[in-house]
Amino acid sequence: MTKASGRPPRSERDISEFRSKVVKHALTLYREEGFGAVSMRRLAREVGCAPMTIYAHFDGKTDILRHLWSDVLADMADYIRKNLNPIVEPVDRLQSAAQSFVTYWIDHPDHFRLVFMSNDVERSDVGTFMRDPKTLEHFQLFTDLVAGVLSSEDHAKAKTDTLVSAMIGMALCYNTIHDYPWVSVSAMTGQLVDGIIN
Repeated sequence: MTKASGRPPRSERDISEFRSKVVKHALTLYREEGFGAVSMRRLAREVGCAPMTIYAHFDGKTDILRHLWSDVLADMADYIRKNLNPIVEPVDRLQSAAQSFVTYWIDHPDHFRLVFMSNDVERSDVGTFMRDPKTLEHFQLFTDLVAGVLSSEDHAKAKTDTLVSAMIGMALCYNTIHDYPWVSVSAMTGQLVDGIIN
C-alpha cells in the first residue's frame, strides 16, 4: 500500500481560520497604508504563505474587500443589537438603533472609510456585495424597526431607505468635517426618527 503524497486535506476550521487571518492582515494594511497597499503578494508575505495559497481561498483583492466589509457590518449589527437588548418600546428601539448606527461609524472611522469610502472599487463589486442576503440582513433590522413604529406599511421602504441614507450622511459629516460644532448624535437621530414616524 502506498501513501498519498502531499499535504493532507485541511479541515473547514483550518480554512476558516486561515481566511480570518488573511482578512485580519488585510484590515491592518488598510488601516496603516490604505486599500492600495492591500495586494495578494503583500498579504502572502504578511501571512507567511505563497500568493497562490491566498488565491486558493479568495478570488482576488475585491473578494478580500468583500470579506472585510462583511466583518465590519457584522460587528456594527452586533453593536446595535447589544444596545437594543434592554429596550422594549418600538420608538425607543428605533431611536437607539439609529443612534447606535451613527455612533458605531463615528467611533470606528477606519471602518467607515473602508465600507463607504474605499477607492479603486468598481460599482459592480459594491452592487454584488449589497445584493448578498447576508449584507441585506444587517439592514433588515432597520426595515423591521421602522415597520414596528408605523401604523401601516405605506411608505415603509421609502422611510427605511431615507433613515439609512441619512444616518450614513450623519456619520460622514462627523467623520470628515471634524471642526464643525455638530449637535449631539442623540439630537440629530431624534430629529430623524421624529421625521420618519410623523
